[in-house]
Amino acid sequence: MAIKLDFKNQHVRNVTIIVLVGIAAAFTIFQLAIVPKQEILGAKKAELDRKQTELNGILALKPQLKKLEKDIVTAQLRLDSLKSMFPDQKEIPKLIREITSVARASEIYTARFNPLPDIQREYYVENRYDMIVEGGYHQLAEFFSFFANLPLIINLSSMSIRVNSNLAQLKKESEDHGGPVSSIVASFQMTTFSSKK
Repeated sequence: MAIKLDFKNQHVRNVTIIVLVGIAAAFTIFQLAIVPKQEILGAKKAELDRKQTELNGILALKPQLKKLEKDIVTAQLRLDSLKSMFPDQKEIPKLIREITSVARASEIYTARFNPLPDIQREYYVENRYDMIVEGGYHQLAEFFSFFANLPLIINLSSMSIRVNSNLAQLKKESEDHGGPVSSIVASFQMTTFSSKK
């Protein structure tokens, strides 16, 4: 059954024009409003897929996070330990406190502590000191033993150990007043190391 439209009829023409204008308006609205929104929606879906893939990768690595945190703590402890042996800078006040403490513990008298010019190396700096200490033979050995147990890397060189030139007077003072006798004098050069900045 075919429908015949009579375009000569004013009413049919008006309805046809309204329908065509409505279709044109719907098409225009679709093109201007919905198509761009669909493109934005497609871009957002693509971004969501990319973010979801990234999140899945992060979630796959999450079990390793605890291990990495533990590794960081271990590495930091190791770094702190290395910094105590190989400090970032020359630490004369700390070194003097440690030497004084070691000397007191081993009953050694520090007669001289003179900083010498540093020697610049490719990756580190040699911090040198000229030292003279006095005490008994066994106390000197104990003093060097304490040095060996300090966390700082220390090299001793140019060692000279001799009998104290005032030994007779020191013995007499010890007999009269008591106290240890500084029977020997040791002079040496002490070298510590610091990292080069």
